[in-house]
Amino acid sequence: QSAISHRPSEISDFPLAAALHAPGGDVHSDLRAVAEILDAFRSNLPREGNPVGDNAEITAVLTGRNRLRLVLIPPGHPALNAAGELCDRWGTPFFFHAETATRMGLRSAGPDRRMWNEDDAVLEP
Repeated sequence: QSAISHRPSEISDFPLAAALHAPGGDVHSDLRAVAEILDAFRSNLPREGNPVGDNAEITAVLTGRNRLRLVLIPPGHPALNAAGELCDRWGTPFFFHAETATRMGLRSAGPDRRMWNEDDAVLEP
């Protein structure tokens, strides 16, 4: 009889999420990581398209509240705030803009933590 050990999930168990807020990275690599996470979601649930809603609703889907219970971002990831939102390196929630069912634009408020000005970082699909 062998014992099976169970351990909590670690961020390293989620390679796409591990790239988010990684040491040596920057906001642009974080935006690319979020885009790759969204691509993985669409690949695994092709009939679903992009997750919809505000940041917290989209993040809930990416943390496992989806039809397959597919976890792409572990619930304890440091990029998640207490409200369940996916945040940039400065703690500001990302802005998600669904352009189509399969194209999602992403925006970080940047270091000044104010959205819609010149220091924002944007990733358009």
